[in-house]
Amino acid sequence: MISKALWFCTALTLLTYFVRNAPFFWDTVQLASKHGHFFYETDFQSFILPEEIDSGHPPLFGAYIAFVWKAFGKTLPVSHFAMLPFLFGIIAFLFLIGKKILGALHAPWLCLMCFADPVLASQSLLVSPDVVLVCFFLMAIWAIWKQKPILLMLAVILLGLISTRGMMLSVALFGFSVFISDEKINLSVFLKKVLPFVSGGLLAAGYLFYHWQQTGWFGFHANSTWAPSFERIGFQGFIKNIGIMTWRLLDFGHVFVWLAIVFLAFGFRKKIHLNFANLNRQKLGVQLIALCILVFLAIAPIQLQYKGLLAHRYFLPFFLAMNMAALYFLIRNMGEIQPVWLRKLAVPIVCLGLATGNFWVYPQKVAMGWDSTLAHLPWYGLQEQTKDFLNKNAIPFKKVGTAFPNIGSRELYELKGNNEGFIEKDLATNCYVFYSNIMNDFSDEEIDLLHSTWKPLFERAIGGVCVVLYKNPNPTLCVN
Repeated sequence: MISKALWFCTALTLLTYFVRNAPFFWDTVQLASKHGHFFYETDFQSFILPEEIDSGHPPLFGAYIAFVWKAFGKTLPVSHFAMLPFLFGIIAFLFLIGKKILGALHAPWLCLMCFADPVLASQSLLVSPDVVLVCFFLMAIWAIWKQKPILLMLAVILLGLISTRGMMLSVALFGFSVFISDEKINLSVFLKKVLPFVSGGLLAAGYLFYHWQQTGWFGFHANSTWAPSFERIGFQGFIKNIGIMTWRLLDFGHVFVWLAIVFLAFGFRKKIHLNFANLNRQKLGVQLIALCILVFLAIAPIQLQYKGLLAHRYFLPFFLAMNMAALYFLIRNMGEIQPVWLRKLAVPIVCLGLATGNFWVYPQKVAMGWDSTLAHLPWYGLQEQTKDFLNKNAIPFKKVGTAFPNIGSRELYELKGNNEGFIEKDLATNCYVFYSNIMNDFSDEEIDLLHSTWKPLFERAIGGVCVVLYKNPNPTLCVN
């Protein structure tokens, strides 16, 4: 089993080397680069971020990136390789959990299935706090199963210091710890179960109180750039969010996991022992289903109440728990599946189907979670080609309007000391506009206007990603 885990570690190391010069992308521009720059430039003098980049999360991840920069240099390769310890941790805990629920022979399938998941696969190639969150989430699950309170306490502390979602996951993990207990729950057992969570809870609460004391707010504030995401919605918006959430849970290949679950639950319900009454026989399966439910309940109700909190990566812990449950029931009941060819191919089909999610690219006017699919990888080369075109034609970046995630100083993306950058798009005043379908902030009307009346100066497309540099048809806006 160790040798197989090393193969996964080697593969991830090679993939990290392959993307070592990839600029910061999507939310990592803020959560890694901007936060890291603050700590790097101020020598860690304050744990409270400037208001314009403070998203309310404990900024431990940004501090970690700054520490690595101080030690090894502020470069993109250093930033990417700083993720390897957590990626190796994910592999280790997936193998340990796989051995627990599937046996040593089938343990590699859990690692393969989870890294076939487009959300984890994509985040694994970014400088992302979600990689760290997943590592400690899996560590906590393993510690609960193996009854290792010190390891569990460490995992909960670190989850709470990574993000507020880490704090919410800790609540789900506490529920999981109580649920799987073989002891009759009484006061003494409850206190024993809650003890590993106390330190993490106190630290998280302490940070939130300190942050509130220093800033007067927590979570978000009215003037923040992400405040629209926290806009409360009415009943119609709630119903719409349920639809969006359903889409997210099926998107990027996850529909194949759900089909496997439906296949097992209904297609073979008479042959496969899925009744929960027989807890001894289905103990691990029931625990995995409980983990899925608890994780979902920890994150979904809050996300449904607000306008913009339904990003794919927010569901990553749930996706991993669901992958564990689906794979457990597939492998445990393999002998009951007919015909024989399907029995042999069921798990590979689900893994392959999940991996195909990396090729799901929607039409230009449909917003996508590009940071949660490997389909975004061509973006790095395409934006470099666009920048080369601008430089060769002496077009200043400050004359080019664009959208998230490409606005502002190139230093924040590339770590090369270049403070020149693109400005926020305004089609009424921009001479040039840099458009890509990875930018969800172009409205349908703006896309139509660019396509119909603006002049394309440079166009490229690789895979599902396209870039176009447009020039305004109004010559008065392009006077030097």
